[in-house]
Amino acid sequence: MGRRYDAALLDKIRQGQQETMYKGVGVLVKPIPEGGDDGEADPRLFKSMRLLPLILPFLPRPKKNATVEEQIAGPRKMFGEYKGDFVVTEGVDTRHITVKSADGYDVPVRIYKRSRAGEELPVLVYYHGGGFFGGGPDIVEQMCKVLVRDLDCVVLNVDYRLCPAAHYPQPLDDCWAATKWAYDHRAELGAAEKKIAVSGDSAGGNLAAAITLRDRDEGTGMVGMQALIYPAVNISGKHTEFYHGTNPADYHTTRRSKKPVEAMYRMMGMLTGSGGNMLENVYLQGYLEPEHRYASPILDDFHEIPPTLLAFGEHDFLAFENFAYARHAVKAGVPIRTIVYRGLGHGFADQIGVMPQAEDLMAEIAAMMKEVL
Repeated sequence: MGRRYDAALLDKIRQGQQETMYKGVGVLVKPIPEGGDDGEADPRLFKSMRLLPLILPFLPRPKKNATVEEQIAGPRKMFGEYKGDFVVTEGVDTRHITVKSADGYDVPVRIYKRSRAGEELPVLVYYHGGGFFGGGPDIVEQMCKVLVRDLDCVVLNVDYRLCPAAHYPQPLDDCWAATKWAYDHRAELGAAEKKIAVSGDSAGGNLAAAITLRDRDEGTGMVGMQALIYPAVNISGKHTEFYHGTNPADYHTTRRSKKPVEAMYRMMGMLTGSGGNMLENVYLQGYLEPEHRYASPILDDFHEIPPTLLAFGEHDFLAFENFAYARHAVKAGVPIRTIVYRGLGHGFADQIGVMPQAEDLMAEIAAMMKEVL
């Protein structure tokens, strides 16, 4: 089908974007392409969420003593549905391989490259989102292909093991194995003998940030850039110098968008279930303390972190911890480009062809890869 919006909206986003300084962080603010008052919800988001305040009271709530599997059944189904469209249908080739994880598991990986690719290409390894228990390579495939369309590069899409059948460190080890394979096989991929980029959305953003830290800790020197898309960077929930928790009342919304946005926050609260920290229960399962930097990258001291792109929507339930991450990065001297999309919440980036901001974000990542790799 292609785009469900006029391509002119992409130009409007770029024409209306503004650089600003907020609490010491340089922020590139991206507008709703059709315009709107501050705090307004994007019309596409509003359309999809406008009935949520009415139906939310009737949605089934997690049982008080529900198992993890029972808690994630509904969200897993929702996260497994591709909500975008197919913008790139030709000109990009897909190759399927497997790489060995630390325990011998064969990790499926998809490699995307232009049909008429150049040489000495930059490389990006992508880890999908989905709360560590959902999503998959199909959901982010168009993101990867759009990136290859926008920049002659190689992108790897990692199908890491999902929880709770898996647990830490297996998903991280799977992503590490794919990243190391990409770095070690740059010549085979037609890539430049340079450092590579890592990226991911939500839980995948957590994995990308953790891979960057592990690369630094182990001295492997593979990662030259990280692109974090509304990443979960604080599984612990621990307060820091710049993170003091999340208060929905502090989000700026217009009267028209207030109820749908608040309902969206309540729905995300329902998805976490009633059994404590869902990401801790699903992913860590007692194998790693939530305060460890690989679980909560915001608790790192941020030394020797490579150039970073951080993007999130102003109505995202992770916006507070994301902006706090940016502030910690700036304080530590990390080169960081922080992008905030007006009118958007969580999960917009994989809606290629539906949300013009998703396509815009891929262009931003492509531009930064071209600049720093």
